[in-house]
Amino acid sequence: MNETILERIEQKIDLLLETKRHQITKKKYITARDVEDLTGLNYRTILNRSNMDRDNHLYIPSVQLGQSNRKYFERKVIERLFHLS
Repeated sequence: MNETILERIEQKIDLLLETKRHQITKKKYITARDVEDLTGLNYRTILNRSNMDRDNHLYIPSVQLGQSNRKYFERKVIERLFHLS
């Protein structure tokens, strides 16, 4: 492949990633996988940290919406914890 084709592919990938990130930031509550996309931290680590004692400095607060077992994280809290904003 020549260099211009690779550059165009890289630009398209960057655009797709940026679009996905932009969609994540529109939501008030995000999943562990969304947090992984924003922070780079593995989603399992995020879920494990949400199960820690609140006094632990690694603890990440989460909420469960409705009757679902799925954990969600408030975007503003994640941005504050990881200095994203």
